[in-house]
Amino acid sequence: MVRAKDVSAREDSERTGPAPESLQAIAEQVASAFIHRLAPSFRPPARIVCPSDEAEQAIVDAVAAAAAARGIPAEVIDVRPAPAARLDAVTARLVTSVDESADSESVPTLLIILGFDVFGDDAHDGPTYPFRSRFQFDKQFLWLFVGREASRMRFLFGGHQRPLYRAAGDITPEDWRATQQHGRPSI
Repeated sequence: MVRAKDVSAREDSERTGPAPESLQAIAEQVASAFIHRLAPSFRPPARIVCPSDEAEQAIVDAVAAAAAARGIPAEVIDVRPAPAARLDAVTARLVTSVDESADSESVPTLLIILGFDVFGDDAHDGPTYPFRSRFQFDKQFLWLFVGREASRMRFLFGGHQRPLYRAAGDITPEDWRATQQHGRPSI
């Protein structure tokens, strides 16, 4: 038997999202899966869709902390203010990185790219084409692409005609995927 009080509490939870403790727990689970025992030697690029600013910040904090614990430097790059220019700057760093990688055995730097979903339409293909050709051979950086809109991230990484098709595995937690697919209020 479901009581009205239980239904009301569940509806409130759906409107406001999970409690901060559970958000932190999800972020820590994502971080421990992303920065796992084989990192930095083996860490394929990944993407995640965060349903809110709070979730995005929790992911960034948890992943950066997990990386630091393994001796991996982390850098956060928000491409939202000037998407093409900022991605072009990252691409330019990759040109230097590929040239230096033969000489260096240093620990790779984790790049957390925020706002990557801004590229998720036909108008933004330009910057992603040269970026793909550089980043797929890179050995100096670990990659985490963060976005807020699931459909735009799917467009970027799931469309076989897009330059970033299958370039990063989706590590979005199952709870967040269900929220995005069913149109429930986000966290």
